[in-house]
Amino acid sequence: MATLEELRNQIYRLLGSPDGTGYTNELVIDSINMAFDAILPWVPKTETVTIVGSENSVTFTLPEHTYEVEAVINNDGEVLPRSFLLPGQHIGIRSENINDWMEYPEGSITFSKALNTGQIYTVYYLAHWNKPTTSTEKTTIMEPPERATIGIALYGAAYCLLPSAVGASEIRQFGTRIDSGTPEHNPMQKTMLYLLDLFQREMSRHPKHQKAVK
Repeated sequence: MATLEELRNQIYRLLGSPDGTGYTNELVIDSINMAFDAILPWVPKTETVTIVGSENSVTFTLPEHTYEVEAVINNDGEVLPRSFLLPGQHIGIRSENINDWMEYPEGSITFSKALNTGQIYTVYYLAHWNKPTTSTEKTTIMEPPERATIGIALYGAAYCLLPSAVGASEIRQFGTRIDSGTPEHNPMQKTMLYLLDLFQREMSRHPKHQKAVK
């Protein structure tokens, strides 16, 4: 993956401002962070965490950067089914499965049956990519893989245009019509939407993450 500086410069070039004039560092960092979330359906960060049973507990806190739980495997190597809140389905101790789970409440995973002390389950989950801040060194290598670089830059450039698009909409500086032609009322908005369309097309060129069957 590119460094923070390389990614930032690519966004500047897409915006037609190689030196970054007109775009604050804070705005560009925000745009990169938003792009890191936007690519998750195609390029998520895959992680695992181990849960160890303690005093017949059923609910465990997930890592803070969890995006979505994919699968849970018990200490016998069995992939446990996910339970859903559907009418007629039994969950909890009445579940017919050895055990099952649901991502509930927010930031936690809850099992139907208690894990005995020392019982080990492995949680496979998707996570958010680590995000840069305004104090991140420009030579720091970003986490997402190389194939996502162009998509990140496109989304980041679109996000950077958002303040201008909102401002143009509010003050209506492009709202005057003339006798010939049809001037665009908000060219910044149109450019932003065009970049977002290019982002979708770029990310769709790559294989989408194959989620686990639940």
